[in-house]
Amino acid sequence: MLQIHSTQPLAKIEAGLRSAAGRRSGHILAISRFDELMPGDATAFTMCFTELYAPLLSADVRFAAFLPCRIAVCPKGDGYLLETISPCEFTRLLERRDLDPLAATVERTLRAVMEEAAHRTEPVLEHVPTEDMVNMRLALPQRIDCHGTKVEELAGTGAIDAQGG
Repeated sequence: MLQIHSTQPLAKIEAGLRSAAGRRSGHILAISRFDELMPGDATAFTMCFTELYAPLLSADVRFAAFLPCRIAVCPKGDGYLLETISPCEFTRLLERRDLDPLAATVERTLRAVMEEAAHRTEPVLEHVPTEDMVNMRLALPQRIDCHGTKVEELAGTGAIDAQGG
């Protein structure tokens, strides 16, 4: 088990995970918050590193049971504990110790991402909207009919303008 303690607030840890993963050609697939199930800010981040996962999956498709990796962020004392299962443990469970070098690469990347997020020092804007925060429920569609007509195309033509007088 990989464990790293952080005294950063959860918002900074989340922002740190996003930026650290992005610098390593990865991204966060999903964020699961467990506020209703337990007290505190327990959160799980599903991390995707396609370039690192591909060699493991092509060597043995059973790695799909463990990938993508998840990082749990749980309250612990005066901060948070970032935890994930060691990818080298995956090779032991699947009895594929020959793939330890590939799993070790994934483990080094996960550890670096967790360390960077846990000890991030640069300031982070607390309320920066991200793509997964957008609510499209009340958004206006760009096309207004089944023919693909845009509102801008009809504006000023008189077709939908009120008759003046």
